[in-house]
Amino acid sequence: MKEFEDKIICECGDKSIKQAIEIFSSSSLPYKKAKKLVTQCEHAACCRVPLMRLFDMVRSGKIDYHEINLLIEQTDIKKCNDQENV
Repeated sequence: MKEFEDKIICECGDKSIKQAIEIFSSSSLPYKKAKKLVTQCEHAACCRVPLMRLFDMVRSGKIDYHEINLLIEQTDIKKCNDQENV
């Protein structure tokens, strides 16, 4: 788990998984507003899937770092494929 805590979950806000957990844990805001604290971007959809899943995990109290890491990797692969097709 420790190996994933420092992984960047959203490049827009340059926040790690650990920082995102701290932000989501300390906020009572709904997802849409809490994500802005992590991404620092109004319209960021680049990291939507891993952030939304992490938000749900924080709310439930059970965080699966491996799943979040997999979602981040899938997002990164999708970004690379999209850039190749441009």
